[in-house]
Amino acid sequence: MFGTLPWIAWRGAWAVVLAALLLCEISITLADFIVEDQVRKPMGGLLPGERVTHTIMAIVYGALLAHLIPVILHWRHLPSRLAIDLAPVPLWLRLGLSAVAVGTFASATRDAYAVIGFPRPLAR
Repeated sequence: MFGTLPWIAWRGAWAVVLAALLLCEISITLADFIVEDQVRKPMGGLLPGERVTHTIMAIVYGALLAHLIPVILHWRHLPSRLAIDLAPVPLWLRLGLSAVAVGTFASATRDAYAVIGFPRPLAR
C-alpha cells in the first residue's frame, strides 16, 4: 500500500542554500502581491475569492515552513552533501502531487513566456 518516494535532504552547507532559496521565493511572492495590488487597483482590485485563496495559500505555506525550519536547522549541523532519503508515501498521494507538479510547471512556463515578452497570437 505504501511506496517509497525519494526526496533530497539538503545537509550541511546545502541547508543554508535551501534556506536562501526559500527566502528568495518569499521575497518574490511578497513583491508579486504588492505589484498585483497596484496593477489591479484601477480595475477594482482583487476579487474577494482570489484574496481568500491567497490567504489560504499563505497559511498552508506558513504551516509547511513551520515544519520545515526545524528540519533545515537539524540538516545544517550534518556533513555537507545532498542525500537521497526514502519516505513512505501512499501511491494516491504521489500521483496527486505529480499532477499538481505538472500543472505548476505548465503555469510557470506560461508565466515565463509572458515575462519574456513573446507575442500572444490569440490576444486581442
